[in-house]
Amino acid sequence: MTAETRILAKPVQGGLDAWPALALERAVGANEPAWALEQRREAAEVAARLPFPDRRLELWRRTDFGTLALGELDPFVPGPQARNLDDLPAIVIARLAGEAANLGLLVQRNSDVVLEQTHPALAQQGVIVCSMERALREHAEKLQGRLGALIETDLDRYTALHQAMRAGGAFVWVPDGVQAGVPIRLIQWLDGAGVAGAPATVIVLGRGASATVLEECLSETADGPAFFSGGTEVFVGEDAKLVYGHLQDWGRNVIHYSNQRARIERGGELQWIQTFLGGRTTKTNSYFQLVGAGAKAYVHGFMFGDQRQHFDLHTLQKHLAEQTTSDLFIKCALKDRARSVYQGMIQVARGAQRTDAYQANRNLLLSDTARADSIPGLEILANDVRCTHGATVGTVDEEQMYYLMTRGLPRGDAQRLVVEGFFAPVLDRIPLESVREQLRGMIQAKIG
Repeated sequence: MTAETRILAKPVQGGLDAWPALALERAVGANEPAWALEQRREAAEVAARLPFPDRRLELWRRTDFGTLALGELDPFVPGPQARNLDDLPAIVIARLAGEAANLGLLVQRNSDVVLEQTHPALAQQGVIVCSMERALREHAEKLQGRLGALIETDLDRYTALHQAMRAGGAFVWVPDGVQAGVPIRLIQWLDGAGVAGAPATVIVLGRGASATVLEECLSETADGPAFFSGGTEVFVGEDAKLVYGHLQDWGRNVIHYSNQRARIERGGELQWIQTFLGGRTTKTNSYFQLVGAGAKAYVHGFMFGDQRQHFDLHTLQKHLAEQTTSDLFIKCALKDRARSVYQGMIQVARGAQRTDAYQANRNLLLSDTARADSIPGLEILANDVRCTHGATVGTVDEEQMYYLMTRGLPRGDAQRLVVEGFFAPVLDRIPLESVREQLRGMIQAKIG
């Protein structure tokens, strides 16, 4: 953490109650349109009347943020603007692995987007990749009715605060019929302790469009808590196809809470990849609405926790039209005293006949002190459907270990191969080879 960041990362005068007013003042100065300012005001009113969630609520019964004191953090720490890639943190440069020239790229540092890089191929196609602030100034008509449309303001106080406080984030727009020529990467970075971030990201694919977008959360471990509150809304148009990856590798001081929503229209297809590796405590709600006939959502993800990490993922596959398909497969490996919570629901509305939905959660415990909670569920209001769900919790197969060890492998190497094989089906779906290799390296490091 730089000296500049240490000076700026301090509690805001007036504490948590002052946050919404200060955020509104900043938004007015940034020339946000009137409807976006009104959204902030309404969210601030909701936040003021809601308590913070606790274990009495079902979705929070197995997770809490412990001693996190939001009012002691600073959500307005500016990020130093980057003239080019060399001005970014070393970890970010390493993650880009020489691929920056073949990407659309946006990097946010603390509360500010510090680098926007639109690839010429994307610009020629009319693809927009820009900060949320710039989008609200230059493309407000494309955002109105989308920003804040899918995430429920009154879900809880954290969510309402995020909508009142949002700072930074990205806007991705792919016009009708356009196949985006290069991948798009969105990177969120937090500097050290005492910082809070609240970006809002909106991704829109027009009819018949296609794109690949990776959103990554990165930081180094620091002394003292930091908080990330994210919101991502995805709109997949008719017959469009989006590959979206959310890769979380925070430092061990970060508490992460995010809401992710996707809406898929008739004939649209969403490939969604989600990974949790870093952070102290992570809670994410990922909901998928299949609103048009023939819409498809394929959701694959993994969590790998060690030490005392805590991961909590809640998913909702919501089928609102006939002949829709969703396939969700989440894997989790845990060692030391790590814990995971997976809670999922498939909902099939009346009239959503010939729905085909699948939900599975597989958990691998690598120590006697690790714990995995898995709670899949179904709510079906149609009678011509195929819906299945399941969950397993187990340890490393000793027969597999014996087989590998009898062929000369030490026990640690044998366990590493088993765990890598466990995660392989998800890793193979990640679209960029360099990212796949980086994730494999992080998994190997966690195995030890």
